[in-house]
Amino acid sequence: MNRQNDHQEFELRVQSARSLLSRLTGLLGTVSPPEGHGLHIVHCSSIHTFGMKYPIDVLFLDREQRIVRICREVGPNRTCKAPAGARSVVELAPGTANRFSNGDILKLHDEGSHKPGAHVLRNLFHWPINVMIGLVWFKFVLAVALHAVTHPHAMNIGILIHNTLLMLLFFSRRKSSRTSFRILDWVIPVLTLMFTMFLRPAAGSPENWVQWSFMMQAAGLAGIIASLMSLGRSFGIVPANRRIVSHGTYRIVRHPLYLSEIVFHAGFFLGNISAFNGALIVLILAGQLWRSLSEEKLLTADSAYRAYKARVRYRFLPGLF
Repeated sequence: MNRQNDHQEFELRVQSARSLLSRLTGLLGTVSPPEGHGLHIVHCSSIHTFGMKYPIDVLFLDREQRIVRICREVGPNRTCKAPAGARSVVELAPGTANRFSNGDILKLHDEGSHKPGAHVLRNLFHWPINVMIGLVWFKFVLAVALHAVTHPHAMNIGILIHNTLLMLLFFSRRKSSRTSFRILDWVIPVLTLMFTMFLRPAAGSPENWVQWSFMMQAAGLAGIIASLMSLGRSFGIVPANRRIVSHGTYRIVRHPLYLSEIVFHAGFFLGNISAFNGALIVLILAGQLWRSLSEEKLLTADSAYRAYKARVRYRFLPGLF
């Protein structure tokens, strides 16, 4: 450290964030402050801490890497705007900036580029995805609720309970210890959910088919609600380990929720036969099979799940599959 015109010069080790993605994410997704070095974000006019788990110190620098503003202990979900003349910013562990003052000069030692990992991307897109799914789901639940009010049938009320429970469990789901980052493991479950919302009533099914349709939907709906109650906060859309569930309906088969949903939607199709519904049912069935296989691929890394698989041998139907 050197003294220059009543200000000081400090040496500091940093990683540089130069790409759009690394500048956008910063320290987002990290679980603890950086030790012994900072993150240097170039060409930066402001910073945010949305999604952060801890506070940070922020130094805004001019072209000569002179400190022009210090923001100390910037907590999560905050913003900090750069003053005039600022050209870059250094993010540091909280408390690190206490030794600096405005006008001090930093001599930065670049230790390489900052490269956000997969867990950072998960945190970055977590809330946008939640909001998107939540809005679609809320619209669907609202439509079901209005239909249940105007047509107070036991089946309509059951469907309302089912979708409301799904939405509540989705937003209160337990944080995962491991999540799949394969693109198809995110796209296919979301599309499968969307396909179920596009099924539409259709006339023309024989009377005896309608009776079977009602019984299958009732059985599927009962199984769905029982499986969701067993699953609780371990419920999720994409493959993830949110704690192994082996009680309730999960003592019978490994995927009772998907089985119950398949039974329910097959029953719906039986009473509402159309080419459009038939195409959706095929896509829903394929999506549920994909979800079961991709989830097991991820969960098998957990010894508790391997022990569960040894006890509960079948995915959908005891003795068959």
